[in-house]
Amino acid sequence: MYRYQLLNMENIRRGFSEYELIPNCSRRQKSFYGKAKIIMLANGDKYLQSYETIVAKIDRKGKFSRLWYGWSATTAKHIDSFRRENGLPGICKADWEKLTVIEQ
Repeated sequence: MYRYQLLNMENIRRGFSEYELIPNCSRRQKSFYGKAKIIMLANGDKYLQSYETIVAKIDRKGKFSRLWYGWSATTAKHIDSFRRENGLPGICKADWEKLTVIEQ
């Protein structure tokens, strides 16, 4: 899913906020240099944008969903930090691949 699909007119009218994801404290990396962003909709749902693709979601109840079919080492770091920022444990490639991709 791409940003323009997520930020349709309905969500823009209702409001959203966006901020840069910071690497979790277990890594030496201090920044993702703008390549990982969190988009939070007015309803409380949070989306992870890695580069130009929306890859995951955590809804307002804390449920994590996979939105992207792929896997890369860099995006895995983004997903890990996104989950940890929201009180969830990290995730390995094998567990990521077991998740069903949710079509938005």
